[in-house]
Amino acid sequence: MIIEMKSEHSQIETCSVTGLPVCRRMFNINLALGYAEEFYSLKALSEMHGQEMEEMFEFGYDYVEARECFRKEWAKMTDPGECPLKDDCAFKKCFDH
Repeated sequence: MIIEMKSEHSQIETCSVTGLPVCRRMFNINLALGYAEEFYSLKALSEMHGQEMEEMFEFGYDYVEARECFRKEWAKMTDPGECPLKDDCAFKKCFDH
């Protein structure tokens, strides 16, 4: 029996709309955009704001970069292997920043 250990950064919350995991980085984008009660995956945020996922990621990331408190939390997730949605998020953009 193999037990997979998840990082503390892999899933902080669950998306209120899609049920997808919300990792530390998406959690920070949610907070930067003012979502503090319910949290959303990039897919849900994109649909809510009528943007493509990559556009929504850049919009949220710009807010994260503008505030040191968000940047510090963003930097805690350093291992691309911690991402729970490699195929359903902006994985390449996320770890290029």
